Amino acid sequence: MRTLTRIVTGLAVVAMAVLSGAATATAAPPPAVADDGTLQWDFYTGSVAAGSSRTYYWNNAPSSAVYTVGLTPKGASTSQACQFEVTRTWNVQNYGGEREFWFTVKNVGAITCGSDVMLYSTADIAGSWNTGGVDPGAEVTKHWNNAGSANAYVAGAAPAGATSSSPCRFEVVREWYQQQPGGEKEFWFTLKNTGTIACSAEVLLGAASTSTLLATSAMAPGASNGATWNNNPDQLSYLVGFNPSGATAVTPCQFELTRLWHAQVINANGSAEKELRYNYRNAGAITCGAQRLIAWLA
Repeated sequence: MRTLTRIVTGLAVVAMAVLSGAATATAAPPPAVADDGTLQWDFYTGSVAAGSSRTYYWNNAPSSAVYTVGLTPKGASTSQACQFEVTRTWNVQNYGGEREFWFTVKNVGAITCGSDVMLYSTADIAGSWNTGGVDPGAEVTKHWNNAGSANAYVAGAAPAGATSSSPCRFEVVREWYQQQPGGEKEFWFTLKNTGTIACSAEVLLGAASTSTLLATSAMAPGASNGATWNNNPDQLSYLVGFNPSGATAVTPCQFELTRLWHAQVINANGSAEKELRYNYRNAGAITCGAQRLIAWLA
């Protein structure tokens, strides 16, 4: 059975640094392709003070589902945006086999406000794909080759190996995209055992296709940029991916999303506008570019 309430109180919340730098405004039409997702849970956070976090979980989560969280902030003033960010997600298996998906949302703005939260699931496309045994604190890096050039991806995990005294916990700590020499696109990700026991996880992979492709100029290795997609539809969960280009004969082109958050702003005419804001970087060793892919689950 589902728990009646999933607001977790009294938990230590992981602090996440807010990246600085103004986002570059980029107007774009709504995505032309909405990939199938299933809305599992839709609720309002209530008022959250600036800088504060709330942690929630979805229990009895099936082992074949990948989860994403969408946010629709509410309560902006005429002078201050209401801004919320998912700062962390992780997967838990409890003793007896129950799987849980946990996530933390944070008010990253300057005013007290709230947000609608939409938890979506999408089917795993990876099939049988296991990490093998992983020690506490250790990481495993995997990649999905021949990735679709118009697909944005999200990685997940179905942990296994909980004991009567300790759950098995895995967290996706990094995701990025590569174009290999020869042109092949790959989606890379790193899973970390964030629990206290050695255990394993089945690797899960979700994908959403899109025709919203935004060009990115060539960027030097390590260079970062930001963008805002304004007037975007609310009540959805968004994925931002990349289609890198410019690999050399020996060195791949790599791009990575470094931050994604949501804002509500009040325009001069009094209308409320939803914005998707995100930062990204050239994570490779050569100057190259990429298409940005904005996909969504609905």
